[in-house]
Amino acid sequence: MIEDTNLDQVTLVMKMEKESDDKSAEKSAESAEKSADLKNREGMMLSERHQQILAIMEAGVEYSTEQVAEKIGLKGPRTRQLLNELVNKELLACIGTTKRRRYIKPVD
Repeated sequence: MIEDTNLDQVTLVMKMEKESDDKSAEKSAESAEKSADLKNREGMMLSERHQQILAIMEAGVEYSTEQVAEKIGLKGPRTRQLLNELVNKELLACIGTTKRRRYIKPVD
């Protein structure tokens, strides 16, 4: 830390060190495992949020955007976007329009 009392300033210097090769190899192995976990049964890539939505929904039960948003801790617009992505991937079906829209997970 360098203090300059004439200008009433304090300058902080932070030194960066390169991460060791062992740690970076370990991290890339972990990320490969995570991406393998994100594939669903059809081989499509799903985000953790998509998986979270599918996990909380019971097959054959209708859910509103607000119900899903409350359970996963997101706001309505983002949840609606995620639900529509799952509909586009044919993992969910949507029923109704606009305010009365419901999402349903097909029975396997």
